[in-house]
Amino acid sequence: MNINKPNRGSASAPDHILLSICGDAKTSMAVSWRTDCTVTQGWAEVRREDQSPAEAVRFPANTQYFRSDIDESHFHTAILTGLTPDTRYVYTVGDGSHRSTEYSFRTEPEDLTHYSFLIIADQQNTEPFAAPEYRPVRNLLDLALRRCPEAKFILSLGDNVDNGENELQWNGLFYGLDGISQNIPVMLATGNHDNRGFRVYEEFRREGKYYLDHADAFDFKFREAYPQNGPEGYETENYSFDYGNVHLTVLGVNAYEETGAWAKEDLTASEKTWKLAAFHYPVFPVMPEGVGGMFYGKIPEALDIGKADIMFAGHEHSFARSYPIRNYEMFDRPSEGTVHYILGNSGDNGFASNAAKVWYYNFYPQEERNSMYAQVDVTPTRLTVTAYLDDGRTADRFTIDRERDEIDPPLTAPVYFDTHMTFKGNRTELAARGIYAHHADGKIFVPFAVIAQTIGSEVVKEPGQVTIDLYGIRTVFREGSAEALRNGEPFALTSPVYAGDMGELYISADDISAVWNLRWRYAARNNIIDFDYAEEDFPRSKQPPSAKENA
Repeated sequence: MNINKPNRGSASAPDHILLSICGDAKTSMAVSWRTDCTVTQGWAEVRREDQSPAEAVRFPANTQYFRSDIDESHFHTAILTGLTPDTRYVYTVGDGSHRSTEYSFRTEPEDLTHYSFLIIADQQNTEPFAAPEYRPVRNLLDLALRRCPEAKFILSLGDNVDNGENELQWNGLFYGLDGISQNIPVMLATGNHDNRGFRVYEEFRREGKYYLDHADAFDFKFREAYPQNGPEGYETENYSFDYGNVHLTVLGVNAYEETGAWAKEDLTASEKTWKLAAFHYPVFPVMPEGVGGMFYGKIPEALDIGKADIMFAGHEHSFARSYPIRNYEMFDRPSEGTVHYILGNSGDNGFASNAAKVWYYNFYPQEERNSMYAQVDVTPTRLTVTAYLDDGRTADRFTIDRERDEIDPPLTAPVYFDTHMTFKGNRTELAARGIYAHHADGKIFVPFAVIAQTIGSEVVKEPGQVTIDLYGIRTVFREGSAEALRNGEPFALTSPVYAGDMGELYISADDISAVWNLRWRYAARNNIIDFDYAEEDFPRSKQPPSAKENA
């Protein structure tokens, strides 16, 4: 047993106490906590607020051993059952010698139709290194709960910690959530940082960064706390639950095919008024280099067929809200598609310069030093989502009106006369003014050199030919030829290249896809063709070093 406990390491007194929904929230609640290994069992003692301590009911915990990179612990989870709806309960956790202070929660009322819950995202924090405080998200939630004290639960959209396989980070998160996670259910989605770890994780030495195919530490910590109704092998990272008239499907960031297939069945089977989903990665990103839904397996299909009202996402530390989208087409009415909603970061940790993409009605880059959360207000016919900043400003508010099949404020998705072109959702309007994709013989042809110039790739235009250097593949196209030169080797095309708008050379979208391993989708309603690449590599060409630098 590890006797050299780290800072905030496990002890005989319970810590990391977490309330969660793991069943019918009207009659049950889960509570989990951590101790050191000297404590071999535990239980929760629960009573109604109007009862005396002597009337408390004991619920035994399932206890599991866990070894992290810096500690050895026991994790305990008790499932509280047989509760009465709409009732305030008081509880403690621990064993006969070491018990927590009293905390409380309220069960879901019967036939609940009007209520609110909170959403946070990307609250990972690393300062100070040895004892991260997660103060930004704590301050943000204090503000949110003052504004909405009756919030029923908190949903996190992933990147809960900076390195999920390093226990120091979880110690920091639970330190920041102390006093909150014990009194209101906290439902966590996984993000890429929750999958991540360092084999050596020290303040001035971080080596061996790795990402897992399963979020192992997350899966262990919350296996008993969250519903185990996800796809086989990924149950803890993928789960769903109901609260009132809402069904919420939480998707993990691994195994997109399995996750998407499960999510489609899960959403389709629900008969709740509102169907909401949460996935750390945006299906439609605002990072200029972000990878989109064409590479997320069956997940976009799950949203379309399952008819999710909103897909909540994080990851990009900026805010954006889309038009309703189905099958990559943008619409006006909520019944016609899913609103994709990227919540800005909740940890005062902006890190990137993002951009509004073609899919989004509203966008806020969040490059100011602030934090953001969302409040969701639910009624039988109207669902309102408001994004608040920690300085009191409102970043966005919109309402889905089910009866009128409208979104307020009103929006109208773009529909173009000519076929416009985008790359990862980035518009090419300035470079492509008056130059559009063509439709001929059942194919789409694109002046791809114009797109490549727009995204910063090297393009050399000469009479009758164009050379495009993109993602390390240099390809020469010649007017009238059905053969290209790809990295010096002949490459057969399915259609000959021809001169089109303003003399630009046009290449079929299928041939472009084959040359650079791209994917493309055509949104017929909006008349937009979008190309995407499976990696977040930057496509810009590099400035050659000067002669002085080469000397």
